[in-house]
Amino acid sequence: MDHEAYMNFLLHHHDELNLPYTFGMKLSFISSPLFLGKAMLIINEDSYDMVGAAGFGYGTGPGDYEDQHICQIEVAFIEKEMRRSSLFVQGLRALVHAIKAGNPGVGQVQFWTSAAEEGQDRLFAKFLALPGSTKNIVNTLALYTVPFHELEAYCHRLK
Repeated sequence: MDHEAYMNFLLHHHDELNLPYTFGMKLSFISSPLFLGKAMLIINEDSYDMVGAAGFGYGTGPGDYEDQHICQIEVAFIEKEMRRSSLFVQGLRALVHAIKAGNPGVGQVQFWTSAAEEGQDRLFAKFLALPGSTKNIVNTLALYTVPFHELEAYCHRLK
């Protein structure tokens, strides 16, 4: 994994990440998977250009990172022109595989988004449709939780 390429890519796109935080806080979320979890580069197979990145960690800050059954996605980004391709499905499958390989005991995947970001509703509705999934609004943020086995089964159904 090329940590420098991961950081450079996400820093270049930090305004597009829709993270409603100061730059310093964004930097914390972007970099934490390099220390507390795993990070992925998403490469276009045709051009070999980096077109996305994702990072996650096991456990949560409020749980002092002892709640390892929770995988928190810290950042997930694909360049806009690549979002309608099969790359999202391939990336989601790779993400699920990496989560399971890194910690087979994961039971829940969670991520935070801006509660005001309407453009993501269609995508996140697919995750909310999975049994046991939830969305909770906390101030200006939305916390999505998805049972890992349901997300894994969803990935297997995607063509």
